[in-house]
Amino acid sequence: MDIQDQLNRAYVNRAIYTSGFYADPTNPLDARDKLFDALKSFVENQDPTAAFSLQVMLTNGEINVMPLGLLDLADLKKYESQQRAEHGLANSDESIPLVINFAPHQEDQPQQRKLVGTVQELFADFNQQFPKIWAVVQVDLATNQEILQSEINDLIAMGAEAQSGYLTQLRQQTPAEREQSVGIALADADVDHFAAFLADMHAVQLITLSAARFTKQEIIADSLFAQALADNVRRSTFFWVLDNTFYQIYFYYLIRYQADQPKLAKRLKHRKSKWLVAMRQTSFDRFKQSQENPAAAVDCEKLFSDLFIPVAKQIAAVATDDNEATQ
Repeated sequence: MDIQDQLNRAYVNRAIYTSGFYADPTNPLDARDKLFDALKSFVENQDPTAAFSLQVMLTNGEINVMPLGLLDLADLKKYESQQRAEHGLANSDESIPLVINFAPHQEDQPQQRKLVGTVQELFADFNQQFPKIWAVVQVDLATNQEILQSEINDLIAMGAEAQSGYLTQLRQQTPAEREQSVGIALADADVDHFAAFLADMHAVQLITLSAARFTKQEIIADSLFAQALADNVRRSTFFWVLDNTFYQIYFYYLIRYQADQPKLAKRLKHRKSKWLVAMRQTSFDRFKQSQENPAAAVDCEKLFSDLFIPVAKQIAAVATDDNEATQ
């Protein structure tokens, strides 16, 4: 009986052990600790034959640590054939390779997969194998951050075009006309700053609309909001989308303004936890409200705007405050 047949029999009607966490892109040490704890817990409580998948959710994608063949047994069959061709039948064994799969959430970005030892080696010598796993995950985290940087750069470029248009429009207006069009009194000296603010809000709106569309299409689909979030998997994905959206906005302002403010990263980091906790609490309150009135429809675009526009304004206030920038 070959490995594929063994797995086919072993996996029939057998639950897959799953675990996962969101990797804070500003704290790789925390991601390492969570990965260590998740894998160590698995090794301590399961055995090498257990089917498992550890998922690390990222701002632009996801990393899966799992046995090769878990999702597609044809992969394991191909690997088995290659091993036999290279080493001969006598040297083949029943060890199952451990695969680390990085899947960026962009259409033009290919998935990256690397085999790191075997499941049996992980169980036999965890302290020896974990650094090898973390080394690969660390590279994937860095790649993910490069993708985020590229996306933010595109948003900044689009914002620059929008800012130019806002400036032209505002400069052509009298103070009275500006007050009527934007809703506040705006002196000539404040036009540049306000145009930059509008351009930033335009970028934030693009981020929130994208998250809202994903939530509507992939999480809620044909269900009501309360029905979708009653499901553990979809609820977890929803809260991942919230963290993902927060960090996209957070890094937009950091990348947009850090060139002229070397201490900006420190200032934003000092406040990050407060903003993130407040956003999560507000979103959890909205979730509880949906459970109290399950028949109510939820406008995802409005929901994400309500959650993130106030956060964006708070981040913007720190990123563009000239007084803070000199501290």
